[in-house]
Amino acid sequence: MGPLVRIVLTQRGDDIVSEKAKGKFFTQGWIQVFLVFIVCIVTQGFGLYSFSMLRIPMTEMLGAEASVVSLGFSVYLVVSGVAGLAVNGLVSRIGIKGCLLIAAVMYSGGFLILGFVDSLWMVFLAYAVMGIGNGCGGFVLITSIPANWFVKRRGLATGITLCATFPASLITTNLVAVLAAAGSWQNAPLILGLISFVVLLVSAFLIKFRPQDVGLYPDGMTEEEAAQVKSEETAGAVKVVGLNRSQAVKTFTFWAIIFSFGLIGIGEQGVFQNFPTYIVYTGFDLATAGVFMTFLSIAGCVGKLLSGYFIDRIGPRITYVVVNVLAACGLLLIVLFGANVAVLYIGGFFFGAALSSAPVCFTSAVSKYLGPAYFAALYSIAFLAKTVMDAIGVPALAAVGGSAFGWDGALIVGAAFILVSAAFMLFGAKKSKELTKMEEDAVKELGERA
Repeated sequence: MGPLVRIVLTQRGDDIVSEKAKGKFFTQGWIQVFLVFIVCIVTQGFGLYSFSMLRIPMTEMLGAEASVVSLGFSVYLVVSGVAGLAVNGLVSRIGIKGCLLIAAVMYSGGFLILGFVDSLWMVFLAYAVMGIGNGCGGFVLITSIPANWFVKRRGLATGITLCATFPASLITTNLVAVLAAAGSWQNAPLILGLISFVVLLVSAFLIKFRPQDVGLYPDGMTEEEAAQVKSEETAGAVKVVGLNRSQAVKTFTFWAIIFSFGLIGIGEQGVFQNFPTYIVYTGFDLATAGVFMTFLSIAGCVGKLLSGYFIDRIGPRITYVVVNVLAACGLLLIVLFGANVAVLYIGGFFFGAALSSAPVCFTSAVSKYLGPAYFAALYSIAFLAKTVMDAIGVPALAAVGGSAFGWDGALIVGAAFILVSAAFMLFGAKKSKELTKMEEDAVKELGERA
């Protein structure tokens, strides 16, 4: 085996991978991260932040209960999660370009329908169409790209990508607030749809799914290193290991990840999507709610970057537990002292820091504890579990907020689900014995061939 490349069992447990002895700035990889960041503004941020703001004027116009209108977002989440299961197969058949072109039409089409909505069924239709588009060009796809392009800086690359929710929050919250104040809130989804179409259309021709698609290797190997790795792969010196779907479902680790990722949906999205209603209910206007949502997004960016940093050093399990225990404490702080604006923002920061840090942690956890060989297939199942619980959590906590328990009760319920999710991650999400054996066998095989 040559001096430039060494076969290592990485501390993140991603794989038995080819890794350079010396790291350097991987220009092409970071360009892809930037492109995915732009896509994420649209597919994650627009969908996430627009609903929480649009729900208030939609509810008033339709004369419906907030919990009923919230079912539209539930439809979006479930359809998106189900569509995400097919992403891996779609990429194999039509490539990432085809997936993003479908996303451009369907995702922007959903916003278009939303701009002309005049009845409840149109809300459900709009979000179902958007969900298909998001599934084709959304979360499973965009988190796979940093994972494909990076090994050593995977957590950081994924964290940077998901920080796209911050500029998205600035665009959506201000756009909806301004247009709603002018009495023309339905122009907001039309504008968001147009931006989405242009971004997804252009990105379809620029984003590459894997570095190997353009003759490169993860983490920016040189041409000489890549040639050597290619030679060793041909000789069978490098072996990608990991549990397939049928093997994974037999492990406690897999189900711990599923339950942990799923339960955070109620504690995270259930609270987040109801925060504008909570802010307005306490006596503030929609513009103030928009400012608070933007603040949560800023806190989320800090949380994602720190999560990515610490995941690469102490692993996803402990990182996830610490971040979400702080989030639960933040919600309880708001319940106890939220009448004080300063305390509201302090508690909001701890909660916001955990927003979407879960996908950063679970992207790494699936690779680390179950192996990378079937990452897309396994992660799509875990992500579906979260989207289903997101779909349940949003209307469920809206119903709690509208009941005798009030919004304080809704926040307490959310905090409880966050803590249970953290407990599953702490006690159950560990490298499976099956993966450990696969890695040991692969090391032995490499030693015999060396």
